[in-house]
Amino acid sequence: MRYVVDGHPDPDDVPRDLAVRARDVLPVMLDDWRFSRVTALGLWGLPVPWWVRDGREPLHVTSIEGRGPRRPGVATHRAGAAASRADPTDRRAGLGPSDRPPMSRVDGLPVDEPGTAWVECGSLLSLTDLVRAGDALAGCWSPHVAARGRPVAQLERALHDARGRRGVARVREAFELVRPGVESPKETELRLLLTRAGLPEPEINVRTYDDRGRYLGKPDLRYARCGVAVEYEGDEHRRDPGRFRQDILRRERFADAGWRTVRCTDDDLHGRRTDELVARVRRLLS
Repeated sequence: MRYVVDGHPDPDDVPRDLAVRARDVLPVMLDDWRFSRVTALGLWGLPVPWWVRDGREPLHVTSIEGRGPRRPGVATHRAGAAASRADPTDRRAGLGPSDRPPMSRVDGLPVDEPGTAWVECGSLLSLTDLVRAGDALAGCWSPHVAARGRPVAQLERALHDARGRRGVARVREAFELVRPGVESPKETELRLLLTRAGLPEPEINVRTYDDRGRYLGKPDLRYARCGVAVEYEGDEHRRDPGRFRQDILRRERFADAGWRTVRCTDDDLHGRRTDELVARVRRLLS
């Protein structure tokens, strides 16, 4: 899955490369086989790491009965394998073949339901990657209706049904960090960077008004009590003349209303510049 520079998925190109590889496998797949785990997340247009998008991770295929396709570049799984090694009457053992949600289709490809794919990625993705995908499920990033706007309670039910599966503890930790309303993967990274540094958790994409009720904008993150907004800016902010001018106008309106705006780019989210960003926000909040 390709992204534009600031991390937003391009709906016209999501996820072309991954889908091409999946279609190569499709002719050998049986009726009960479906793409699963990180492969399914990518096919749903949800954020996955570069090594999944670039083909360095095998395609993951789950079957309900028997083995999946045995060929290079494909990792096969059997639904309910965790449950089969435990007491089959114990719901904590995770999803068995009979209670696994029905498969869906994305552009003709059989895929696991998005929530199921997410909770089965605990052993494959980092905590941050899991939060990004969870934020996307609760947000509006995917071009596919079934993979966006998921209520948090629905994600919690999927997590409950996956108890006992490998890596589910990490997904549970990620679930506690998922927030509705996030609009890009970089917003997730920015929020996690600030909170992991011990700063208060900011509000996310809240419509903001001045004292006279005039609409100012919807900052990525804000600390309303201190009048501080934190904005992530990708390169498309400067490439699009209209957006560039609108960003300047919005910032000036926030400044007129007494707000301080911290602007950051991808460089501020990695390496030594993260310390500068955190210190800048901390100073404004003090």
